[in-house]
Amino acid sequence: MRNINILKYRKISIIASSAFILLGVVAFIVFGFNTGIDFGAGFSERVQIVPVGIKVSYSGQNAATLSISSGTLVFQERSASGLVSNTYSSDLYPTVADVAAQMEKDGLDVVVEDGSLLTSNLVSGFGFPCDLTSTWKALNFATETRDVTIEDVRNALDSVGDAKVQTLGSAYEGSFQIRVNVDSSDTQESLDKEVNDALFSAFGKDNVVVMQSDFVGPKFSAELLKNSFIAIAIALALILVYVTIRFRVSYAISSLVALFHDVLAMLSLILICRLEVSSTTIAAVLTIIGYSLNNTIVIFDRVRENVSAKRNEDVDALINLSINQSLSRTLITSLTTLFAIVPLAIFSSGDIKLFAINLTWGILVGGYSSNFIAPAFLSSLHKKYPINVFKEKEDEVDPLLED
Repeated sequence: MRNINILKYRKISIIASSAFILLGVVAFIVFGFNTGIDFGAGFSERVQIVPVGIKVSYSGQNAATLSISSGTLVFQERSASGLVSNTYSSDLYPTVADVAAQMEKDGLDVVVEDGSLLTSNLVSGFGFPCDLTSTWKALNFATETRDVTIEDVRNALDSVGDAKVQTLGSAYEGSFQIRVNVDSSDTQESLDKEVNDALFSAFGKDNVVVMQSDFVGPKFSAELLKNSFIAIAIALALILVYVTIRFRVSYAISSLVALFHDVLAMLSLILICRLEVSSTTIAAVLTIIGYSLNNTIVIFDRVRENVSAKRNEDVDALINLSINQSLSRTLITSLTTLFAIVPLAIFSSGDIKLFAINLTWGILVGGYSSNFIAPAFLSSLHKKYPINVFKEKEDEVDPLLED
């Protein structure tokens, strides 16, 4: 096995980490955190601004409902004789014109706005499933021939104050995330009406589909942020106690320094890339704390075993040997986890994408700190708190290492 002198790069690794974290501090001073609605307090709404393809109504005497399941329309009619269900999938009815023709046969009143739209681009938002009555119900479909730009939405929301708009997905989908800061006097109902009235006025009420709406007040967000930091602090404190009991104080301090490094490195990336900080971020941080600690403990366990077995050899050489002995395990574990997480970071959206991005970076940083930062500090602390000094009873084999 090749013995790479990893400790030789201790100064370079500490300088590189310090520079990156310092860059994050600068980003914090200049920009601050891009807090999500759960930490920043505010009103958030996801909408799709897409054209109406068809309008339907029902003038019969039975109870009728219309729902959307996996992009497929389902019309159900309940009478004294039972339930009749009609499904309009994109496989059987590829265009709006095809759907409209079948709906008329099934007893629905239909007005076709654009029969060329694809059924597969059906949009489902608030209001589904719905009871069908004589009042027209609009069905919306995304189209590549009509684009609503982010500037159009921003202009429409000029009267709403400090509204922030973000594009989601492809341009033709017309999907946008809107966020508005709140005052103590604002309510979800008032902001919902203000935002939607502005959008309805600019794009037409039937063309705006509300997909999701969230509201978090200032008191709740402040409490959530405080509890999140408490959770991280408790986790780090318990880790310090555990490692102190499990090993020596030098190991405990080195582990804690590596964990602080991981947390600061994650926050630095979030600040530099202007990623949103939300409860999902806290979940990623806590996950990486556990992941990184596990990797560090594996290396330190090997260090303790080597130091105990080779008491007369140089401690730095034994630390370096221990890192190399655990390197293949670190690489295999990290790569296996990344194979599962990276596709989510690339292809998913929303909170899952944000969690996957944070986790991907955390795995890379955690593997780096376990092999470079923690051993470097352990080597330095050994000079003050020696790790190769044993009591007589420690001559016995540690039962945890017998396997």
